[in-house]
Amino acid sequence: MTRTSAVESVVARLRAGIRQDHQPGDLLKNERLIAEEFGVSRNTVREALIHLEAFGIIEKTQRGPRVCAPSVGAVFHVMDQYFDRSLKSCLDLLDFRRMIDIGALPQVVERIGDADIDRLESHLEQMHNSLTAHEGALADYAFHNEIIRISGNHVLETLYKVLSDTLVFYMEIGKSNPVNREKTLEDHGAILRGLRKRSLEATIRAFRHHYDYSERSVRAAYEKAAPKRRRMETEP
Repeated sequence: MTRTSAVESVVARLRAGIRQDHQPGDLLKNERLIAEEFGVSRNTVREALIHLEAFGIIEKTQRGPRVCAPSVGAVFHVMDQYFDRSLKSCLDLLDFRRMIDIGALPQVVERIGDADIDRLESHLEQMHNSLTAHEGALADYAFHNEIIRISGNHVLETLYKVLSDTLVFYMEIGKSNPVNREKTLEDHGAILRGLRKRSLEATIRAFRHHYDYSERSVRAAYEKAAPKRRRMETEP
């Protein structure tokens, strides 16, 4: 049996045992006992536990591996590394945000309260006061993440959180242009006004206008950077 297949075998057996015999919070046996039970090396067990930890099935503690509560978040943390930095991925993520944000708005408008409006205003103020594109992107992400939180959809909220690094990266692209920065502030202000009025129609209109502009600004940023990328690709 190769090392890889041995690790996979231990992972499968541990997963089956966790599913059948354990609840979140239960401690598993330590590495030595698992290795003795399965007839493998401790290094093999260690790699299997790392795999299970990466997928959020267990977590390491001083007392040994502990079973975690089920979460979709860990799966998307693993997936996040596969997003490249291409224009196609950027536009795909923009469409993802457009569909998620606009799709969640009926619930947001129904549930939003004055305290939620205050938090959104705070994020918009942080965007206004940001000194760098990265700071502005972080505040932009927080604004949109707050809207998803208000919707009450836990799965959507989890997706936004685990993709935070990737989303912030792409939000930062357009903010390198001062013109885009000012337009983004205007767009978010229009979104906030629609939410303050509890107007679904006005908020959807503001979101669509914002994402249409965001798509144009992202395309322009990539087109501007294209000659430099081509030079770097051809240089020896």
